[in-house]
Amino acid sequence: MEFRKNLLAALLASATIMPMYGDNIKDNVTLPEMGTITGRITDADRQVLPGATIMIEELHTGVTSDVNGFYTLSNLKPGTYKVKVSYVGYEPKYYTIKLTGNNVERNIQLSESHELKEVVVTGAFYGQRKALQMQKETMGVTNVVSADQVGKFPDSNIGDALKRINGINVQYDQGEARFGQVRGTSADLTSVTVNGNRIPSAEGDTRNVQLDLIPADMVQTIEVNKVVTSDMDGDAIGGEINLVTKNTPSHRVLNFNVGSGYTWVSGKPQLDLGATWGDRFFNHKLGIMAAASYQYAPGGSDNTEFEYEENDDKQLELKEAQVRQYYVTRERQSYSLALDYKFNPQHKISFKGMYNRRSDWENRYRISYKKLNSKAEKQSIVMQTKAGASDTKNARLELQQTMDYTLDGEHLFGNLKMDWAASYSRATEERPNERYASYKYNNKNAKIKFGDGFEDVGDRQPYYATSLPAIDDTNWKLDELDNSNQDIVENEWKGRLNFTLPITNGLYGNTLKFGAKYTSKEKTRTKSFFDYDPEEVLGDSWRKLTVQQIRDGFMPGSQYPANSPFISKQTLGKIDFSKYKGTENYEEEAGNYKIREQITAGYLRFDQKLGKRLSATLGLRVERTDLKTSGYNVEVTDDESTMKPTGDFKNHYTDLLPSLLLKYKYSDDGSLRASVTKTISRPKYSALIANKTFNISDDEATIGDPNTKPAKAVNVDLSIDHYFKSVGLVSLGLFYKDIKNVNVEWSSNKYLGSDLGLTGENAEKQFKVQQNINAYDARVLGVEVAYQRDFGFISPALKCLGFYGNYTYTHSTTRNFNERLGIKDGDDVKVAGSPEHTANASMFFEKSGINLRLSYNFASAFIDQMSTSRALDRYYDKVGYLDLNASYTWGKKTKFTVYANANNLLNQPLRYYQGEKNRTMQVEYYGVRLNAGVKINL
Repeated sequence: MEFRKNLLAALLASATIMPMYGDNIKDNVTLPEMGTITGRITDADRQVLPGATIMIEELHTGVTSDVNGFYTLSNLKPGTYKVKVSYVGYEPKYYTIKLTGNNVERNIQLSESHELKEVVVTGAFYGQRKALQMQKETMGVTNVVSADQVGKFPDSNIGDALKRINGINVQYDQGEARFGQVRGTSADLTSVTVNGNRIPSAEGDTRNVQLDLIPADMVQTIEVNKVVTSDMDGDAIGGEINLVTKNTPSHRVLNFNVGSGYTWVSGKPQLDLGATWGDRFFNHKLGIMAAASYQYAPGGSDNTEFEYEENDDKQLELKEAQVRQYYVTRERQSYSLALDYKFNPQHKISFKGMYNRRSDWENRYRISYKKLNSKAEKQSIVMQTKAGASDTKNARLELQQTMDYTLDGEHLFGNLKMDWAASYSRATEERPNERYASYKYNNKNAKIKFGDGFEDVGDRQPYYATSLPAIDDTNWKLDELDNSNQDIVENEWKGRLNFTLPITNGLYGNTLKFGAKYTSKEKTRTKSFFDYDPEEVLGDSWRKLTVQQIRDGFMPGSQYPANSPFISKQTLGKIDFSKYKGTENYEEEAGNYKIREQITAGYLRFDQKLGKRLSATLGLRVERTDLKTSGYNVEVTDDESTMKPTGDFKNHYTDLLPSLLLKYKYSDDGSLRASVTKTISRPKYSALIANKTFNISDDEATIGDPNTKPAKAVNVDLSIDHYFKSVGLVSLGLFYKDIKNVNVEWSSNKYLGSDLGLTGENAEKQFKVQQNINAYDARVLGVEVAYQRDFGFISPALKCLGFYGNYTYTHSTTRNFNERLGIKDGDDVKVAGSPEHTANASMFFEKSGINLRLSYNFASAFIDQMSTSRALDRYYDKVGYLDLNASYTWGKKTKFTVYANANNLLNQPLRYYQGEKNRTMQVEYYGVRLNAGVKINL
């Protein structure tokens, strides 16, 4: 509290600073009243132009337009000024603006008549022009992709669109990109924001935001800020992915999209709908933009999974194998609303709201071969069905929702600019009536050595080479029946206040920016789980309630058993569990928790011009984090289980985050950038709960620690970029990160209970442990290159052809290992979540409204989870995605577009391996996805 009081007092004192107008201000001299020129930059189609350069050359002073196209030239004496406006793809244009009073508003429209004559700007980068301009004018290293460019690729969600950006890798779930990784760092080290606000996560354990929640057509631009300045949140070691929603327009907008699709796993049609409407009212004072998107996509996947463990001789043995058939229907809804009201050129307020909802109805049919390295009588086969209640389509429903609502304002008081914002964000996940039922082969009598029947053990696809016992075999017994409900809720309240004060103009002009931000987060995970007697509920005739699953054409291979009997989803859906008495399962509820996190931040940022071409930004950000957590300790034995609250645990820490950025414009078309910054990354929520769960029977333990430290990094960046006159760029970047206290998910096969805090008769038992720990310090060194251009520079006839490509190489090393990792001399341990190579390549053809594009995305393998043995470390395998899309557009004022997309032409699976590349832990196939439709822009 004292920290916040002192911070507020400092800000109020700073707000009284008066601007300086010269070096020698004498007493009794009347200074001229300074004025401001404001306005908005648009193109011939009245589309706003963000990042435009507005320069008064005689004063050597200028600004860039913001994401909405607005600009403000302040600290000007009354007079007449010649203003130069520059933009990628346009020749500079000059305007004469007369400032007679305190303020004047001048909106500027760049017409196509001023476009470059030597190369007509068409092709795939015409729509990307705005993004390149914003990228060109930023102080730090930023990659920007516009909505126009996103529409050129066959991407259904934001995550899929992100994988096209230089230095970005994504991880998949059900065939769609879910989490983003920036510059060879794990997804935990990257922040995801909407309109600059970090949004909460609907996941229970992590801070990672689900990118597959947001349709690709719901954003105006995607900004990846790889270097953060002091006025941005410091929780961004990898960088910040900022999703800018559709802003209020400068004119009436009305667009529609209707499409459909198909996947081989489901064999059912999909539906895509979208609409955008916007306009301005009351003499352009009020602007409104509303957008909606709806996607309904039946799909699924074919999956196999394997688990290995070390024996006493340090040899790996196959412990468990699974065959899984998923049927998933995904419904995605997204709605956004933007409002702004301009009272006058000096005062305006705005509102932005976005709501995203994704419903996954999932049925899973799983064959598990268990304890394959044990005695025959302990080995078994389990046939399990995952389903839900009848009111959720007899499927497990995972309903995830995120929302963000922000009210903000901008105000000019003379030369002092003040902006403020208050926002509320919420993320939830609901899993009502999630149900599992299984029957098991009781091997005590038959004593079949299922483990001896496996072929290709240790290879990419082990399989059981013998037929499953027939369902009428009396050794098949009902094994499991349970019902659970889970709710995850995270609420965030944020408030910020910023001041921007231009001090001097000219070749050595400077600006001071300062402000504060307060964030309060509360997150809870509440799960209730009950086991029921399956014989009481399902009865003796349960075999008649089974249906054939594991489809023909199962993609991991025909060696896996197709058309196997599972208890039907309809059987589980109609059960009324209120009629039966269940047993509460404390182990499943052990992950329940409550956490409150408060972040109080203040910053100073000083921008200084050092002549005509060199600029510097010096900043300092202070962030204090206050934590309060609570959870449960659980012990599970054969006889009884206990569940006790941990009580409240508190922790706090303060971080000083300095930054220095330099930018040298060697020409109007290119810049050199250098920066040194410090950033942090707070641990995932599950790591911060003081809970301990011991399953005494299975020798397994899960541990949390509220004293887990945040990761901290010093980041060094060097880059050079050059922008072509015909719209395009070539760039080269070098980056280095020195990271302390990297948080890693760790597992151990054998760990003494006494070392884990367990007392009594079980203290000397050995447990397999799961925990997130501060594992090591790391260094990440990388190189980025990017090139995008049409081939018109070779010959005008080739302007319809072009290339978009980028490549990132990342080299990581680790040191100062946590002793629990069991690192030995000579072990080459890479940073978790850090692929060495990522690349994107896209060839396009665009002429006479026809657009064809072939795109390839690649990422090399990387370590995902560490163990006490390098042979047990988990790796995310390399991926290569090939996509093809085509469209045809016609019309002038009203434009029509028909399109067709084909995703994942190589049928790239999601794959994890253990220790060695050929030792599969999980492989999941999704097949090719097709969709087509029509877009109308009125």
